[in-house]
Amino acid sequence: MTHSFYLGQRRFQQIQRAVALLLLLPGLAWVLLPMVWMLSAAFETHVQVLRFPPELIPNPWVWTNFYEGLTYMPFGSYFLNSTQIAVLRVVGIVFASSLAGYAFARLRAPDREVLFVLVLSTMMLPWTVTMIPQFVLFQTIGWIDTYKPLIVPALGGGPFFIFLFRQFFRSIPEEIFEAARLDGCSYFGVYSRILMPLSKPVIATAAILAFDYSWQDLIAPLIFLNSNAKLTVPLGLAMFRSSYGSSPWNLIMAVSILAALPPVLLFFFGQRYMISGIVVSEK
Repeated sequence: MTHSFYLGQRRFQQIQRAVALLLLLPGLAWVLLPMVWMLSAAFETHVQVLRFPPELIPNPWVWTNFYEGLTYMPFGSYFLNSTQIAVLRVVGIVFASSLAGYAFARLRAPDREVLFVLVLSTMMLPWTVTMIPQFVLFQTIGWIDTYKPLIVPALGGGPFFIFLFRQFFRSIPEEIFEAARLDGCSYFGVYSRILMPLSKPVIATAAILAFDYSWQDLIAPLIFLNSNAKLTVPLGLAMFRSSYGSSPWNLIMAVSILAALPPVLLFFFGQRYMISGIVVSEK
């Protein structure tokens, strides 16, 4: 009797999983079809891309789309520009946010929690609200058409990343800090010698998220950059599309695949640290 009950319960669970998978298939197809079409269009001719219904398997495979797309505009310079901006932003955000998170987590100061709430409240302000004041400020000090408006604000960290580091530092046992103080370690020594080596998951999480945001950012470079030689990859793709009377979607998709590779590869190799960092920070 008990054996048959467990068999029936197991079959019911299997049926539940099968029904859940069937319900998820339309959503999965909705997410994957645009990616499949992008991959297919990157290896087709312009005429094949415009056919309806679309052919998801290229015939023939056109491998020259990548070369033609990269050489039509100086995308090599655009990739270097985006990489330079993203790397500097990541370094600034990780360093400043970890310092601020350490201060909010472990340093005793009056109204510390009030200041932390004020930092978090800045996340409620959309960037469109501060966009015009920032432009006026940077134009006044002569930073327009330079990378400074894109890099310097990141040197102050970000509220979300400060929250991540604060939560992680608060999860570390107090005994570790007391032992470090007894050994004569300063506040910055505790930060550099103890906390940062233990913070690899959170550092990886912050680095991946900051790099992804910087790499995909279109609005800020569009506002602050004017010279063609200083454009980033998203701006280059936007200009690539507008430079043709009829958009060459095969070339655009080929360059888009190359543009998507850096954040995808970074997430692929760092996802283990990223997931563990988010889990630890939520405790």
